Amino acid sequence: MSNRGPSPSPSGARGGSAPAAPANEKELVRRIILEGDYQTLVDEADRIGQELVGRRLTTSQIRNVFGEVKRLQMRFDPGRLRMLKPKLAYMGARAGQGGQRLREVMTAAVDAVFSGNPSESEVLQRFQRMVDFFEAILAYHRAYGGRDR
Repeated sequence: MSNRGPSPSPSGARGGSAPAAPANEKELVRRIILEGDYQTLVDEADRIGQELVGRRLTTSQIRNVFGEVKRLQMRFDPGRLRMLKPKLAYMGARAGQGGQRLREVMTAAVDAVFSGNPSESEVLQRFQRMVDFFEAILAYHRAYGGRDR
């Protein structure tokens, strides 16, 4: 029996078992994107970042998709954002379980950006929340020991 206590915080984290995805994960992602619930954003990004480390997704695999998101942030095009979903599918197929998990989460985020019939300004606000969420996932992934190899 181990005497470790709770799982480590990002400041000293090196592995450990990642928490399981909650059954309502898509609803949590929708709340982050649609309502701007930043506490949920931080909590979910922390959990997902840790999980991606456990599933051995590398920083460079995440950054391949993240780079496209940052390019969109500089010059937003709704069509190009929609085309992120096939890029996520490709990355997911090549990057194993971790890639599939990132695909699930970010596909839900893209879907939430366009959910309902949002105005152009609402799409931009939602997209910014999606960018913030992705940045937080990447930051926690790195904090939990995510590496390039």
